Amino acid sequence: MEPIGELEAASFAGRFAADWQSWDEDTPTRRAEVLRSLLADPRACTWGWSGEGRQRADSPLPGRMEFRSEIVVFVEVTVRVTSYARACPQPDPDPVRTEDPYGVIAESSAPAECDPRWVGGQARWVRMTVPVTRSSDDGRLVVDPELVPDPSS
Repeated sequence: MEPIGELEAASFAGRFAADWQSWDEDTPTRRAEVLRSLLADPRACTWGWSGEGRQRADSPLPGRMEFRSEIVVFVEVTVRVTSYARACPQPDPDPVRTEDPYGVIAESSAPAECDPRWVGGQARWVRMTVPVTRSSDDGRLVVDPELVPDPSS
């Protein structure tokens, strides 16, 4: 299996962290649909969110990396996270129709920054460790939440 490069791990972990930390109860299945293809075990796509609320993560900043092998790397990623509160009274949303810009490779779970049904709060920075490996099925990069760093090393 091809070894994982630093840049490859950093960019994939950053993308995953932004999608993992983003959700919207108005489109509750979107996050799971996006995460399913990024995870070693697609059943983990519902972990980490209760199904309530709205949160948007952006500006992922990959940092330290720990290579456990040529195909297992833990990437520390910091993302900016904004939580939202429901607007009162809740206005009816106007559907927004856009065309995909050139170069789109996949959907994101991050909701739109502006939505009249929600009011954004103060952004904060969140750090997480993303365990990146290669899928044994096809060699693509995936996140395996079952990988746990060995605390004795």
